[in-house]
Amino acid sequence: MSHNEYMDKKIILGLTTTCGSHWRGKIKEIDELGVKEVSLFPTCLSLAQRREMYNLLEKTGLESIPHVHLRSDDMETWELDFLCDRYKTRVFNMHPCLESYKFIQNNPKYREKIFIENFFLESHKKEFTRDCLKKHNIAGICLDFSHLATEKELCDEDYKRTCEIINLYPIGCNHISGFESGFLKKLFKLGEKISLHRCRDNSQLDYLKQFPASYFSPYLSIELENSFAEQLEFKKYIEEILKTIAG
Repeated sequence: MSHNEYMDKKIILGLTTTCGSHWRGKIKEIDELGVKEVSLFPTCLSLAQRREMYNLLEKTGLESIPHVHLRSDDMETWELDFLCDRYKTRVFNMHPCLESYKFIQNNPKYREKIFIENFFLESHKKEFTRDCLKKHNIAGICLDFSHLATEKELCDEDYKRTCEIINLYPIGCNHISGFESGFLKKLFKLGEKISLHRCRDNSQLDYLKQFPASYFSPYLSIELENSFAEQLEFKKYIEEILKTIAG
């Protein structure tokens, strides 16, 4: 990664909506912290809740939402129109499933902006294969770094296959979450509640150093439940990692 390529990459705070993310509180932080740009993860919100979120966002000084993680089951075209027109959204991503591919087929004007996320769960693997992605003529990949690191730890064969697929397509956007080696063993065997989407400290971001520069897209979206104030600190650390990768 050259210096110019590093400068072209955005590390973007993430407005997540999972149970522990307190998304309404994050919206309040936008003006408190002077945040002008976020990525949006409305993946756990109903249509009514998304309408509420859009209304709340319009009351803030937010200027841009470059990247949005779309739901696969109930997103409506007007939402993409609104996000592109009002907040200059450049890229979207969806999970690898038949509902996502149907949505892309039904919204051809957004095909080139929608990228498919790599996922390590068995329920999604069959829809993230070379043949499946080719069949549905996808624009490219949304590379989730923590998913890839988890797959590497779980099954080296699956990891290699995913990397082969990633190398065939443009990477349009990224998700950056925390990662801790052995977390699945702790989660299932020790009963500890450990979330990839809540970072404890900078060490849970060190795993990013193992990936090649080519895996980092222009849109690096932080997918964390942490507050924006905490994410701003993690953003600084991610910037240092990118500088190291850039050499």
